[in-house]
Amino acid sequence: MDMRRKRVAPLAPDERRAAIIAATLPLLRDEGLNVSTRKIAECAGVAEGTIFRVFPDKDSLITAAIAKAFDPQPAIESMNAVKGDPDLRFRLKTAVRVLARRFHDNVPLMVAIRASGLAVVTAGAAQAHEGLTLITNALAELLAPDQHQLRLPAETIAALLMTMVMQNSRNEVLSAEDIVTVVLDGVLYPGVKDADTTSAPPPAAV
Repeated sequence: MDMRRKRVAPLAPDERRAAIIAATLPLLRDEGLNVSTRKIAECAGVAEGTIFRVFPDKDSLITAAIAKAFDPQPAIESMNAVKGDPDLRFRLKTAVRVLARRFHDNVPLMVAIRASGLAVVTAGAAQAHEGLTLITNALAELLAPDQHQLRLPAETIAALLMTMVMQNSRNEVLSAEDIVTVVLDGVLYPGVKDADTTSAPPPAAV
């Protein structure tokens, strides 16, 4: 039996590029944009020179990694997957979970971008903003079939949900169900009447 180790076929250029980007993103989130290409190469399992055969320079790699992180399409596709479900709450809870994961992953990256002082900051911030707009529009489309049951326009509710998820990503005190319940039902217990919410007047001074 031939016990010699077979040589592993090299990755195709697109696969190699994707693998390097995948190895780069966690480092950018953990260590910032000034992480060395040597460390990126170690995490990617390639020689440092391989990076520069795939990307012309480090800034190009960072720009590509940021573009990957802020690509709105995966989130939009996940929301579109439940678009036809008749249960509004289920659709929204699914969307909130998708968005919560996205913000959880990207908040450290945004902090790193702002702290870096590198030229990719402007491009990264612009791409993040554009991605949020597209995702908010997709969220509004998720609400649209039930617009007849909603007191506010779907676009307004979508923006409110996005704001809540973004704020919650800092400390994650609310679950997806909590966020959807607050937006759809408010914070009063079911059955509480308007009169029950009136605070009692302060006692008269003696």
